[in-house]
Amino acid sequence: MQTTKRLSRRITIAFFLFGVALALMFGLGLVVALKSIETSILDDILYSELVKLQLHDENATQISESSRSHATIITHKAPLDKITNMPEYMRNLPQGIHEVTYNNRDYRILIKHVVNTRYAVQFDDTSIHERERDFIRLVWLFSLATLIIAFIIGWGVAHRVIRPIRQLAKQIKEFKSQPGESLDLSEFSDDEIGVLAHKLQHYHEQLQHLLVREKEFASNVSHELRTPLTSIGLAAEVLATRTGFSSREYAQIQRVQRAVGEMSELIETFLVLAQINDESTKYHDACEVRPIVHKVIEQQRVWLGDKSVEVLVEENGQLKVSAPPGILGVLVSNLVRNSFRYTERGTVTVSLASNQLTVIDTGVGIDRSTQSQIFKGYVKNNMGDINKMGLGLAIVQRICERYEWIVSFESTKDQGSRFTVLFTS
Repeated sequence: MQTTKRLSRRITIAFFLFGVALALMFGLGLVVALKSIETSILDDILYSELVKLQLHDENATQISESSRSHATIITHKAPLDKITNMPEYMRNLPQGIHEVTYNNRDYRILIKHVVNTRYAVQFDDTSIHERERDFIRLVWLFSLATLIIAFIIGWGVAHRVIRPIRQLAKQIKEFKSQPGESLDLSEFSDDEIGVLAHKLQHYHEQLQHLLVREKEFASNVSHELRTPLTSIGLAAEVLATRTGFSSREYAQIQRVQRAVGEMSELIETFLVLAQINDESTKYHDACEVRPIVHKVIEQQRVWLGDKSVEVLVEENGQLKVSAPPGILGVLVSNLVRNSFRYTERGTVTVSLASNQLTVIDTGVGIDRSTQSQIFKGYVKNNMGDINKMGLGLAIVQRICERYEWIVSFESTKDQGSRFTVLFTS
């Protein structure tokens, strides 16, 4: 929903900026056009009065007024050596047209020298400038009204355009809580948004089919594996009750029994992860992790063999997690197994806190080129070969995604690794 709000805001701003540009263009155009026309008309009047003045008596200085009550146009004529007879504010003006303000009045004055005579035609354009300012204010008001209208239109268009996008985003968001739902395509018109909705619905249905097939496959395979696994377990139990075996043979039988137990837990994990649409499987009674850690360490010691590695368990708080013990066992097993396999000497430390589990080792570490791939299941080494060193970590990642936990790691080549699982729920 936040995305659609940003889109509607951008559309509204675009319309508003268009209104600003339109108002400035028309406003400035009108003011410039008015000023140009006004200047042209006033100059024509001044030159027309100058011609009339030249046709008048050329031997005497004349002052003629176009209005008896309030002179709008006043003309002056004087020899060049007697220009002091003219008003002071126009004596030193060069030839040409000038804008002059005198006694709070605005004048447009034309100065022209003909032979030895100085002509001056003065037009009082104070009232014209007042009307010009009124016109500019009117243009500003019109521009403001244009901006308000542009904003309202932009806001309306934005919400109308964004409405189907918002509906589509809302329905897609509901897929997370109701994955089996489908889009209500009747809400969308036969336009680009409608095409997008149809495509999303098509891909959603395909994804649902794939997820269902994955669930069925995982369930079927897991159930099928149970039968031979049970047979192996029963056979191992029968062998364990017999006498006459050497200690080495008993160790092998016990190893088979441990492997059967691990496989059983792994099958249960796959069954839980396969229940994609069943939210109830994510919640379980709180299970204490400490006994699971000790059990896993004993099961996985076979990977240490004769290596000079010390295993430490640090308890910095009681860790209880709402998840099946089998899931937690698989999670801890994969982390501990990796540390045991890739640590030749030094220590492997399993640290428990109130909300997190950390496995630290002094093993071979992970180089930078491999770190981005370790949760993918298959990792390419520098020679381009593919191995399965990350398969267990891929299962860890899948479990964490399923239960909304956070797994992270820090590793340095030839110095060791540190994996942390933060139990956020």
